[in-house]
Amino acid sequence: MKAATLFLAVAAFGVQANHDEHESHGHGAHEHGHGHLNLVLDGNQLMIELQAPAADLVGFEHAAKTDAEKVQFAKAMAQLKQPDALFRLDPAAGCTLAQQEINAPKEDHDHDHDHDKADADHDEHHHEDGHADMGAMYTYNCQTPAKLTGLEATLFSLYPSLEKLSVQGILPAGQTAAELTPSAYKLSW
Repeated sequence: MKAATLFLAVAAFGVQANHDEHESHGHGAHEHGHGHLNLVLDGNQLMIELQAPAADLVGFEHAAKTDAEKVQFAKAMAQLKQPDALFRLDPAAGCTLAQQEINAPKEDHDHDHDHDKADADHDEHHHEDGHADMGAMYTYNCQTPAKLTGLEATLFSLYPSLEKLSVQGILPAGQTAAELTPSAYKLSW
């Protein structure tokens, strides 16, 4: 439970930073090509949260309407459900995926029905100006967390329009912040 508390602290810091950026620049933190990666390593648990514009992960930000868009959306969802293709962890740490949660705008749906919590989450990730973010949260259990000394963000090969990831993390040695790019995709701690 301690890791969840720490993860919420990182997420709250990111929300505040995004709010401050929105206030000072007038266009919000939504920037095509720029994603966010939050991570917490606490005990044997590693939590990773990825968030990026839907335009970078799917190729568009509106609800999938055509058959081609629905196929593209399904492909993006399938990729997000395979974190081993997005991140590489040191195998010596023995980390196994324990849980994942995908946060994505829903495909086009009928608005004449009652909205449940999932639809409320959808609205939370869909901005007033038509920009949508999506992402995922992954929780790993690691047998030897001391051997986990970094990660490689291999997702840049899957998402060529994603140009950078702003990283924030809470680790046993303290906090970390970095920027990862397709050419500098390794984070060490």
